[in-house]
Amino acid sequence: MIEHVVHDFQHFGTTGWLFAAILLIAGIVYFFYFQGRGLLRNFPRTEFAFESAGDVSDRPSGSGIFIEQTSDPDLDTVFIIPDISHYTKFITGDHFSNSRKQQIIFSLINAIIEAATKTVELSKLEGDAALFFANARSHSPEEIGDTVMGIFEAFFKERDRLIAANFCSCRVCRHIGDLDLKIFVHRGPATRFKFRGSVDHFGSDIVILHSLMKNSVTSDRYVMVTDAADDCIRMPDAFETHDVEEKLDHIGNVRATVFTIDEYMVDRMLPPSLECSTE
Repeated sequence: MIEHVVHDFQHFGTTGWLFAAILLIAGIVYFFYFQGRGLLRNFPRTEFAFESAGDVSDRPSGSGIFIEQTSDPDLDTVFIIPDISHYTKFITGDHFSNSRKQQIIFSLINAIIEAATKTVELSKLEGDAALFFANARSHSPEEIGDTVMGIFEAFFKERDRLIAANFCSCRVCRHIGDLDLKIFVHRGPATRFKFRGSVDHFGSDIVILHSLMKNSVTSDRYVMVTDAADDCIRMPDAFETHDVEEKLDHIGNVRATVFTIDEYMVDRMLPPSLECSTE
């Protein structure tokens, strides 16, 4: 048998093996070049669309497309982030009731979104928070203040509705009343862009806003308005206020005013039929 193999190899000759090698190399080149190009054509590219404050001299490379090139001051943006307090404690533990947790949190976030988007726009959801924005000069300070108070009212009404529904006696349902709300308001210029169907923002002021969510305030329910946003929001005079100065990494000190919302104010937001103790 070995003699036959040796004989066939000698019969094939150097010319035959060279021809076979050329065919093999040609096949490899065809696959990686022509077929590879076909794969790239079929692979979806990430498309960016940008909206930028200030004059823009150069377009982005690749697939980036500016949707507006302008120095319009309307891109001065007011940001609002409602953040659910005690979310982590509520979500962790008791892993057999994740569907119930999801139902409760989604109901609260949905109530927040419906209230906020009567005036401002939703940028994106961030777990236990939602980022809203508006052009800073498109709404009066009273409108922004009413929006913030409307978010609080919608949250507390939905929370108390969920408590009154009395789903069951599980740990999750017993602790709905532990959930509370903080709202952060900041203002500054930002590049606005669309990415995979959502609106996002780029710039140092959006970093400041998110950094302020980790602060020295010990309360679980308040509104924090930075000095930069002071001119674009009017809160009710009845609130107790105090000034804070937060030192943020890589940013420096940021001053803000904290508006305290006590239980009495929460009760005033609720119809008599919905008022209930959260203790």
